[in-house]
Amino acid sequence: IVAGYGDEAALTELAEKSDLLTYEFENVDQDVLARVQKRTGVLVPQGVKLLTVTSNRINEKNFLRTHGLPTTDFAKVASPAELKVAVKELGFPAILKTVSGGYDGHGQWDINSEQDVKNMLEKWPKNLLAILEKRVDFVKEISVMVSRDNCDQVKLWPITEN
Repeated sequence: IVAGYGDEAALTELAEKSDLLTYEFENVDQDVLARVQKRTGVLVPQGVKLLTVTSNRINEKNFLRTHGLPTTDFAKVASPAELKVAVKELGFPAILKTVSGGYDGHGQWDINSEQDVKNMLEKWPKNLLAILEKRVDFVKEISVMVSRDNCDQVKLWPITEN
């Protein structure tokens, strides 16, 4: 089955052919998944609520902060005027990202100067909901994956460097 992440008919077909559905990608449409789960009764061990956090960069950063984990400084940006205010608050360098849907550099714009702000304002995407994040110097990026089975056994996979 080859389809987009929000294709309800394709997800229904997959659910009807499967014992359970899992996801490892935050761009799965949570509303579609919830409807398909309810209609077909397919098991979704991760649940759908997790996507509410991971599919929205603002929700994700607020969730992390609520649980005592540090994040870079950030601001919600829903308009060109809000971008100007956010840049004044956070300064340069920064990165503007779509709140959802972006992945591996897609839906991201470097904001390193007033010229970058001007360029962004001139080509502002229609209906853009974004987050401006203060850029952080880092030595490396890693991924940590944890899984839990139906018996509540938790497995930590080896940490990998991206």
